Amino acid sequence: MKNYFLLEKNNQMGLMQGLFIAAAFTSSFDIFLIINLGLNFRISQIFLLFPIFIVMASMLEKKFTVPLGLKWLCLWAVFILLFIPNGSFPERSIGYFAWLIINIATIFACVQIFSSKEKVRLLMRWYIYSFVAIALYGVLQFISPLIGLGSFLLVQQWWIPGVLARINGFSYEPSFYATYLLMGWVVCAYFMEVKNTLFSRRVLKFCFLTITLSIVLSSSRMGLLMIILWYLQHPVRFFVKLACGKVDRKLAKIVLFMSALLICLVSAIVYVIGIDNIAFLFQGVGLFGGSSHSVNDRENGLRDTLTLFINNPIIGTSLGGIAPGIAKLHGVTSLDFETVKLYEGNAVFAEVLAASGFFGFIPFMIYIFMIVVEPMRLARKLPPEQAQILTGLGLALLFEFLILQFNQNILRQYLWIHISVMAAVYAVFKRQNLSVIILDNQNSLKV
Repeated sequence: MKNYFLLEKNNQMGLMQGLFIAAAFTSSFDIFLIINLGLNFRISQIFLLFPIFIVMASMLEKKFTVPLGLKWLCLWAVFILLFIPNGSFPERSIGYFAWLIINIATIFACVQIFSSKEKVRLLMRWYIYSFVAIALYGVLQFISPLIGLGSFLLVQQWWIPGVLARINGFSYEPSFYATYLLMGWVVCAYFMEVKNTLFSRRVLKFCFLTITLSIVLSSSRMGLLMIILWYLQHPVRFFVKLACGKVDRKLAKIVLFMSALLICLVSAIVYVIGIDNIAFLFQGVGLFGGSSHSVNDRENGLRDTLTLFINNPIIGTSLGGIAPGIAKLHGVTSLDFETVKLYEGNAVFAEVLAASGFFGFIPFMIYIFMIVVEPMRLARKLPPEQAQILTGLGLALLFEFLILQFNQNILRQYLWIHISVMAAVYAVFKRQNLSVIILDNQNSLKV
């Protein structure tokens, strides 16, 4: 009988792990497997309901691990709840609050489900594979119309209709797709540089190249800019060391390679392809005589979001009240779920500021500071592979917050899946190395 209950427990745990991984694979789904109840509820949220329910039900029976910074996250959620009546579309605000609660519960459940070194290593592998799977689907989107297989794979935007797709995976648009893929790309790029052993070199290279190709084919300017920004660290580090009188040969080789690649790329564009033939890639940014609507839309969204905060700096509008509030700024008084989608804000920190008010913004920023800084501090005290995993996740989170300042909103499901994975990894590695950390802290106090 005891063995039977142990087997049932193991099966239940395996199911919860599987459902969480399924949620990771589907976390970018905006236009596929969606339940529309005014607001869209995604299949990834449905996958998470059972693990969340089981974990919450077991809280009274056994000890649980409190995720990093949870009290600050919950305090921010209280402000979002209290300010729901202040928004002009309470039904939408209630839905957004429900999304937030699911995200908080996801973090808590993930930390309980993936509670050992073996489990978080398994989680990390499948987490990276989830990006690769969606990247491969994007490549298929790009290839399909080129080889005459049609354009039925949920393509939302085209450079040449029916021929040349701007791939978007299962996201609303290419920029959303690149924003999602960026987290997996940064982790893989970092793992490539530090030669992490979680994956074989061949598998890691395949993951990295596949995700890179999909971001490039999405032609998302922000996605490409983030890749460029990542690689700019090498010349910066090289010249900083050079200014200190040190020559890092490894960095010197990288800088020479990057310089040669840039020269070849520019030469190919100017003398082989021709600037006129690639001008379509810069549509919306105001270059080469094109319109600047994309840049203007982002600037206007940021300005409108900050205007909401300035108009009401203490009592926020709650998260679901941002778009209705902006719509009212533009004179729209008849509000429904479809109409307000046209007036989403911009820059997630500005969005949270307007939604939470000044005082509600404080616990949110404390939480963000903790989940960025504390894992980096812990990484310095861990064995190499563990330090690399935690650092890779932390860098990916930093880049994700950076790109989210230019589009989308704070409740993107894949952002919170990433935070959940990072919270589980942090909890396990900290617990596993607790004695080393305590000893290190004691030595620091003595000094």
